[in-house]
Amino acid sequence: MSVIVASPRILLPHLCLTVMLSIAAASAAENLENLTAKATAFEAQERYEEAELVYQQALKAASDDLVRAKIGSHLASVYERDDRYADAERMFRSALQWRRQALPRSSVEVSYSLNNLAELYHAQGRDWEARNLLESSVDNLERFHPEAEGLPVILGNLAIVQCRFGELQRAEELLRRALESYEGDGRESRNFAVTLSDMAQVLQLKEEFHAAAPLYEQAIGIFERLGQPNTVDLAATLADEGTLYLRLGQIEESRQAELRALELLPASSNRALRAQVLRSLGNVEARGAHPSDSLPYFEESLQIQERTLGAEHPATAALLLDYSSATLRTGNKSRARKLRQRALDLLAKIGSRSPEQSTVSLRDLRTAAR
Repeated sequence: MSVIVASPRILLPHLCLTVMLSIAAASAAENLENLTAKATAFEAQERYEEAELVYQQALKAASDDLVRAKIGSHLASVYERDDRYADAERMFRSALQWRRQALPRSSVEVSYSLNNLAELYHAQGRDWEARNLLESSVDNLERFHPEAEGLPVILGNLAIVQCRFGELQRAEELLRRALESYEGDGRESRNFAVTLSDMAQVLQLKEEFHAAAPLYEQAIGIFERLGQPNTVDLAATLADEGTLYLRLGQIEESRQAELRALELLPASSNRALRAQVLRSLGNVEARGAHPSDSLPYFEESLQIQERTLGAEHPATAALLLDYSSATLRTGNKSRARKLRQRALDLLAKIGSRSPEQSTVSLRDLRTAAR
């Protein structure tokens, strides 16, 4: 089974806060500005524990709902990068609530908050919830703010979620609209590269492999030119390109793309993405001359995924099926049967839930289990 991976597509506000505060509070504003500047510097250096502490100080010092929402969104992003999904959800919800208290429901900022919460849900496999939030965000922006800078990114996020429901044609249409909105220098931006990568993923799912390949290459080139702040985006796109090479039977190209993606990811954060890349490397090695080389990748991926997303996350079933298939290739039929049975037991448990609780395609997973 192919693995489509993505880095979070969160829309964060610029943390320039002084102008939002009264002149009488100039001293407090300066202190708050210093705190947020320090926190964002820590965040850029991937010093997440320090960034969290300073953002929390800034949040306590803020007295305005819009300021709180700005700081809270950045703090939630730190939590998400550190795979602390419950903390990230709490803070993204708070940011949404603060904006709704201070702004009209039709505002750009409220729409961006809906997107951010949706992306968090998508990362956890909660795609019914993600879809509802993204559709609300897109509807609001298209009706009231069609020129909003973040709209193409949110269209892409919605398209990727629609893929989870098998709506590939609709997803492609959304992404073509998004791509057409970029002009001039915008076609060298991070957002344009993200949208290219999204389109490549959709074409790959439609098995239009040769149409997807140049889009991945174009996105990778942009991320490389943009440099360090886009390392995770670059890693995610390389990993997706690796799955494409595997589908094309280009084993060595797939291995090199996945290894480069793994090298770019810090070991201390983005663990869910790391687990998916390790799974992809396992699938690459399972197709090679020495399938036993795949097993350490699958085992590490499983350990990370269970710690990060939980043992009953729908994606764990797909990982177990791949692990079982690779183990069978090594000749260990007993171990392969046990892994496969774990996957089937998990699928049965997931299948007993309502659609709102589980939105990964059980039909696809069960087909793979046969």
